[in-house]
Parts: sequence; structure tokens; C-alpha cells
Amino acid sequence: MDLLFDLGHSRLKWAGWADGRLVQPQAVVWRGQDPAEVCRQVLHGLGTPRRVAIAAVVRGCMLQALEQALAAYWQGEVVRPAVTARCGDVCNGYREPARLGFDRWAALLGAWAQRPGRAAIVIDCGSAVTVDGLRQDGQHLGGVIFPGPLMMADAFYDRTGLVAQPPGNATDVAAVATADAVAAGTRLAALGGIERAVDAWLRRLPDADVWLTGGDAPALRQALTLPINTRLTPHLVLEGLGRMLEWEAR
Repeated sequence: MDLLFDLGHSRLKWAGWADGRLVQPQAVVWRGQDPAEVCRQVLHGLGTPRRVAIAAVVRGCMLQALEQALAAYWQGEVVRPAVTARCGDVCNGYREPARLGFDRWAALLGAWAQRPGRAAIVIDCGSAVTVDGLRQDGQHLGGVIFPGPLMMADAFYDRTGLVAQPPGNATDVAAVATADAVAAGTRLAALGGIERAVDAWLRRLPDADVWLTGGDAPALRQALTLPINTRLTPHLVLEGLGRMLEWEAR
């Protein structure tokens, strides 16, 4: 069995990969924690994999800690697949393909692998939110990026000079405290951005499946007004990473 890791700006996700499917996908918030301890806890008790692959959109201490922990845990090669102009039937739509974020590329591949030949709108709700379009022939058409609620809140406190506060009540628009007002406002901004982007994509791809993935996807799904065919798939990046390993081995 292969072992897959998806390292984002706030969360580390991992899963086994065997017989074309994810095995026991899990996730942990690493930001604000000791990186070495997080990695130790994640790797403790895992069986020896056939291969290890990492999808990382961040650099720095957490990636270094993960690579060091893997080197101590497993002596084999760690694969770091690259974003390419094409993978299988999916074509990268960026003018400079390598500049597309790996998480976006892997999520597109994961959606295509599950529903080949179907147009797709892929929403990834993490520290940043991305909404990408994929045509039914596998051509990626590009997408949009904007900050997620926590990133917006961090920017608000940083730019205003106000003392940063723990996240407040994000569900009440009639907020009477700054922490609640920021939490509710940034959540509304993310919800509105997602819905407007999806509406615009549906005018181009009216028959598209809508995929919702990322760490914040479950929390946002209930409040989003999306088509009935929306698929909540929190580990779509890991799915795409596993498919990428299969395609590269052919």
C-alpha cells in the first residue's frame, strides 16, 4: 500500500492508497502545533508503505519536519510529483503550467478520475479558496483564488493594527463584538465568493458536476446555495495524488 500526504497551509491530511482507492483518510491541524510532534503522532502505528508521496503547497518548518520524520520512519524514496501540462486526459489550462498550485491540479485530477468525461467545477475550501473549471474533454479552463475566512481575518487584524482575537461567532450577522463581526463577515465573504464563482462557471459549463473539497468544506457546505449535484469530497487532493502515481507508473 502507498502512503499519501497532503500538506496545506493549516492542515496535514494523509491516507493509504491501494487498489485505486483511499484507505482511512485522516487530517490534523498542524498550524500552531509543534511540527515534529505532529509528525511523530501521525506516523506512529502506520505500517510500512510501498511508496510515499507528498503534495505540499507550503514550505518551511512543517515540510522539513515531515521529510525528516519520514526519513527516520522509512528508508525508501519520497515522491513529490510535479504539476505538468498534461496528466492522463486532463490538460492544464495555465499559460505557465508549473505555476498552477499542486493542490488545485490534484483536485482536478481526482474529480476527473471519479467522473471521466464530465465537466467539473472544483471548489477547494482551505486557507485559500479556489474555484476551477474543467471542460468535458478534460481541458482545464482556469479558475479564481481568494482568501478563506481565517486568512481574511488575519489580514484584517494585521492591516488595522487591532489586537487579533480568537475566532468568534460566525453565524450571527447582528454581531455586537469585533471578534464576532469579523468571523461572521469573513464567512459571508467566502460564501458569497464561492456562490458567485460557481454561478459564473455554470454559465460556461451548464452541465458540470460541482465538487466541494478542503478542510473548511464540511463547515461551509450547509450554508452554501449550490446545485443539487454538488459532491462533498474532503480528500479530493489525496485522490488526485493517488491517481497521479498510477498514471505516472504506466
